[in-house]
Amino acid sequence: MPILAPAPAPVQVACAHCGDACPTEPIRLPARPELAFCCQGCRAVYELLDQSNLCTYYRLDDKPGQKIKEVELPGRFDYLDADSVQQQLLAFRSDTLARLTFSIPQMHCASCIWLLENLFRLNPGVTASRVNFLRKELTVSYNPGATSLNDVVKLLAAIGYEPQITLADLGAQPHPANRRLTYQLGLAAFAFGNVMLLAFPEYFSFTEQLQASFGRFFGVLSIVLSLPVLLVSARDFYRSAWQGLRQRYINLDFPISLGLSALFLTSLYDILTHRGPGYLDSFTGLVFFMLIGKWVQQRTYDALRFDRDFTSYFPVAVTRLLPGGGEDSVPVRELRPGQRIRVRHQEIVPADAVLLRGQGQIDYSFVTGESAPVARASGETVYAGGRQTGEAVELEVVREVSQGYLTQLWNNPAFKKEEKASLETYANKVGRYFVAVTLLLAAGAVTYWHLQGQPAMALRAFTSVLVIACPCALSLATPFALGAALRVLGRRRFYLKNPGVVETLGRADTIVFDKTGTLTDVQQSAVEYQGPPLRPDQLAAVAAVVGHSTHPLSQRLAAELPATSLAVQHFREVPGQGLAGIVAGRAVRVGSAAFVASETPTGSAPAADDATGLAAATDGRQSRVYVRVDGVQGCFLLRNVYREGLRPVLAELGRHYHLAVLSGDNDTEQDLLRELFGPAAELHFRQSPQQKLDYVAHLRRRGRTVVMVGDGLNDAGALQQADAGVALTDTLTNFSPACDAILDASSFGQLATFLQFSRDSLQVVLATFVLSFCYNGIGLGLAVQGRFTPIVSAILMPISSLSVMTFATLLVRYAARRRRL
Repeated sequence: MPILAPAPAPVQVACAHCGDACPTEPIRLPARPELAFCCQGCRAVYELLDQSNLCTYYRLDDKPGQKIKEVELPGRFDYLDADSVQQQLLAFRSDTLARLTFSIPQMHCASCIWLLENLFRLNPGVTASRVNFLRKELTVSYNPGATSLNDVVKLLAAIGYEPQITLADLGAQPHPANRRLTYQLGLAAFAFGNVMLLAFPEYFSFTEQLQASFGRFFGVLSIVLSLPVLLVSARDFYRSAWQGLRQRYINLDFPISLGLSALFLTSLYDILTHRGPGYLDSFTGLVFFMLIGKWVQQRTYDALRFDRDFTSYFPVAVTRLLPGGGEDSVPVRELRPGQRIRVRHQEIVPADAVLLRGQGQIDYSFVTGESAPVARASGETVYAGGRQTGEAVELEVVREVSQGYLTQLWNNPAFKKEEKASLETYANKVGRYFVAVTLLLAAGAVTYWHLQGQPAMALRAFTSVLVIACPCALSLATPFALGAALRVLGRRRFYLKNPGVVETLGRADTIVFDKTGTLTDVQQSAVEYQGPPLRPDQLAAVAAVVGHSTHPLSQRLAAELPATSLAVQHFREVPGQGLAGIVAGRAVRVGSAAFVASETPTGSAPAADDATGLAAATDGRQSRVYVRVDGVQGCFLLRNVYREGLRPVLAELGRHYHLAVLSGDNDTEQDLLRELFGPAAELHFRQSPQQKLDYVAHLRRRGRTVVMVGDGLNDAGALQQADAGVALTDTLTNFSPACDAILDASSFGQLATFLQFSRDSLQVVLATFVLSFCYNGIGLGLAVQGRFTPIVSAILMPISSLSVMTFATLLVRYAARRRRL
């Protein structure tokens, strides 16, 4: 009988989308038969990306896609159409824009980021999508008129990134990654303890008989205990190393994974060939101690999360209305649902609230980029992040303040400056080369000891070198040192947008000052009235109008005039000219002479320093604010008073920095300013906001690192153009996203100290770099000689990172104490 040849084994083909094995007969595209798919879902996603010209997704990574599950319950996302659900999920909603943040645990590589940030090409209704990879979060903005929340979630689910949606408050729940680390650590601890017990006969000579009788059994049992450690506890090290290799990048976990593999495979070979007991006690102990280090680092970093900590000092305050009458100014973090607040012209709404009184004209440009005001009537919801652009309004808070959301507004990409190479960038570059040097040292060590005829020492040195090397200490130096500095400055009422601003301040060589509201203290100005006397009811009407503005001159007049609760109708603030409104039937106008004398705001703004908000004539020594009510016209004189401590501050700054003044006033006070600033300072007068911006840009083109200090109201362009823009404010209710820092006026006298402390912080970073290099140099030198066991190396590696964190934080605190901060 003829013998039939066995059928060839079927060749398994990888799915072109997710990389999983396809069935015997894979699904193929008629137009491109060379592509195989494991299921209809993967094929559908590929076709969707192909139709939208998004197949670059597959070139960024090899088989980046997620396995697509079968569609279950097509209507399971219908609950997202409910208005009550959207109110809880959406951070912002208007007729043209809705925004929310999803948790996307499936994202894992560069392709995921690229695809998720190109959702607008899959659904034109999506206007923007931004990924926070570290937190596995996706912030999506979409047009409710073009698509719906239901459609957005369906799209994400269709391409394999279905978001985790829950309406519960997850703030107190442990992060899934932290919970997994705890399980991995517990498993490693259990295996390590038991393998150590099984290895006891190797440690003591009087147990030789026990080893001879049960050695093979103990060895096999140790393998059984070690396998879960390899497959579960050490999985993250291997996964990270593999993802780095797929991106053609060798990260820190690659040498660690190499050392673990060497220990495990050598132990497996020794035990199965009866050459020895192996090193499984070292292997399990190594994983256990590295996970302990990882857990401690995570806990330490969570405790020092500067992005969370600095928002507790976030300088947005708001006027809270007290139940029994009256008002006070409180930080927004103290607001609670049900409390009532007053928001004036140009102030930001810090929390979602319902409009109770007044006509809302809300500018949502911080959120949407569109500056056209949106009208809101009594009873309608006003979202956090909007800025009132009319009369003062009363609101009732309906949702607690999310300071993380306010931080997002401050970090809006519209106000992002040009990025420059930083210390952190340099540290990461050094870290890459460091890993390559570590691999070369490990290869040299194993070669040397093998040539010496000591294979056990070769394995010991090889593993110790791979494990003890820790370039991560370099990367931790900058964020921890600068983050600690940020917290110190925050406690002194100098609020910085992010730790990188500390570095910019430390590198600065030029400081440019605005004059009115910055060098002068409007709150201390002496107020004098000239003109026909005003009756008490007329003064009350003027007080009601100026009380709706946040301009320093308006606030100074409001403080001088009698307090009033009169309502203002048809309030408006004309930039560069003045205020107008109707109070109890009286037409009130406050501002420049031309504005007060005219019935309608015409003409261009006067060339005064007050280019935004309340305008005033000025002769350099005093400002004139004209007023007309009931046909009676007069003038308030506000005499300029320079800030207390200005002379010593400028004297100290003049020794280290090039100084300049940009003022919209005339040059009447040029001699006084020359005396204050010194002969080398540049003084420029009659400067418009555009001229201020151009001057700062000119300095930067000359290679200078510029810090601009202004009042945040009429210097937004110059603040944005400078390397670091500092908005000086007497009241923390003025929120200016164009600036990099907000300095409370009470801390102005410490400006020179703050800048010196920033320079000290850069020295701390360099000191931590030196510490890290010394540690790694000594550790690697001893490891190459075989002086360390792998377990000792595993203990020392996290200690190095913790030492850098502690060293950086303590040095910054010492520098702060030395500067009396």
